[in-house]
Amino acid sequence: MITRLKTFIVKECSNWTKAEIIYLVASLAIITSLSVNKDSIIAIIAALTGCLAAIFAGKAKLGAFFFGFINSILYAYISYKYQYYGEVMVKLFVFIPLNIIGFFSWKRHFDNYYNETTKRRLPLKAAILLLIFTTIATVIYGFILRELDGALPFVDGVTTILATVALVLCIKRFCEHWILWIIINCINIYLWVAPFLAGTGKPIAVLLMWIFYLINSIVMYVRWLRLVKNIQETPQLKEETK
Repeated sequence: MITRLKTFIVKECSNWTKAEIIYLVASLAIITSLSVNKDSIIAIIAALTGCLAAIFAGKAKLGAFFFGFINSILYAYISYKYQYYGEVMVKLFVFIPLNIIGFFSWKRHFDNYYNETTKRRLPLKAAILLLIFTTIATVIYGFILRELDGALPFVDGVTTILATVALVLCIKRFCEHWILWIIINCINIYLWVAPFLAGTGKPIAVLLMWIFYLINSIVMYVRWLRLVKNIQETPQLKEETK
């Protein structure tokens, strides 16, 4: 058990450039410094674990699902306080189990060359079908949230459905999940700016978390595309990552 734990930690800490380490530390430091004494401990920890999950996902490390599991629990609690019931339900009933599934799924597709999980592209036909399904599900879920008297039901519904689809694509290791996260992050920034404008709260840590998510999703989408392209252009790497 101890040997396996050591091996796991070594793999999680390997293949990080100095720039990526600085990026990770700086992001956590900025969010902490701007949130301390202005937000609750739970909100700050939720923001920090969320950032760690996002960066580890970009690096295709298993730690993405470990930190994502913790973030889902804390974020559900915070969302409940602001009556974002869609966020609550998706975190508790979808994200928590999917983080567990994702951990073992990525573990089975570990890339020994890059020392991280393999990546792939989503076929065009599958992308079109997924778009149709997502649109229909979003409309239906928005009406359900409106009946529950949730705050911003259709906006909340969009982020909830898109986040669920994005996480599934992430587990399946498709690069396109980052595109959905870019859309989700833009919407969520608006979602958490709303309490400021309405005077119902100042969720600084959570808002900073989503701003960071937006920047990170753009950076990591480019990174995943580059790595997939490198594998496709190099027969030896393509064979090793199957």
